[in-house]
Amino acid sequence: KALRRNPSRAMLTTLGIVIGIAAVITMMEIGKGSSSSIKRSIEKMGANSVLVLPGWVRPGGVSQGAGTAVSLTPADADAIGRECPSVANYSPIVRANSMQVIFGSSNWIPAQMYGVSPDYMKIRNWELEEGRFFSDREVERNARVCLVGSTIVRELFGGRSPLDCEI
Repeated sequence: KALRRNPSRAMLTTLGIVIGIAAVITMMEIGKGSSSSIKRSIEKMGANSVLVLPGWVRPGGVSQGAGTAVSLTPADADAIGRECPSVANYSPIVRANSMQVIFGSSNWIPAQMYGVSPDYMKIRNWELEEGRFFSDREVERNARVCLVGSTIVRELFGGRSPLDCEI
């Protein structure tokens, strides 16, 4: 009887319940999506990894930030790998800022460019879409090899495979 006497109140109450349930379901799905996104990001960083950075320099009292002092060498990374039996993989990292990459008549300045050893890919748990990782032998010989991400492929190679491109 009450529903028939106040149909607009009944409709608004029903609408409120439907909106409330939809909001709860939406928030649960957003939370689930965020959780899986964070999980993927952590997996890409490398589970159980430790990053050792050199100190920073302060010319004129101004901090240049972590990693600006050149106080670690590849020999330090080798010593960690040799003297710490619990370290499964290690890689020295050299980061370059504002480096220009050129192919043909195209050029691009990537946000990040790193010099690493082959173990870096194992640490980061990266998979390749095509091609292969470079080897320790290629690093020792200073071979001209590199891995490129999807942005470089899009910007420099127009989306086509960079494998076997002529320089």
